[in-house]
Amino acid sequence: ASGSCDSCAAGKASSAGASECDECDAGTYSATRAASCTSCDAGKSSDAESDACDSCDAGTFSSSGASLCSSCDKGKYSGTGASACSACDSGTYSDDGSSECTKCDG
Repeated sequence: ASGSCDSCAAGKASSAGASECDECDAGTYSATRAASCTSCDAGKSSDAESDACDSCDAGTFSSSGASLCSSCDKGKYSGTGASACSACDSGTYSDDGSSECTKCDG
């Protein structure tokens, strides 16, 4: 009698000879029938058992393999999908989690 193997669903993976599929950790993803989970690129994040990574919102950033995007600090900003925040130019400022800097009054 020959056995058959079931395919792992997206967001799960298994190595050769595995008896079950393992969930991908937060910060990783997989397509259907994956042998392993892949880390999210910098500027993206994912929940556990994801089939894709989501871009960080403007005003946030992440390094590779992130489960969450972090807010930019005061005095910094970022666009969508940023791997780091940029410093505001002279004569401008920003609050936490900003997507742009504001000109100083005066």
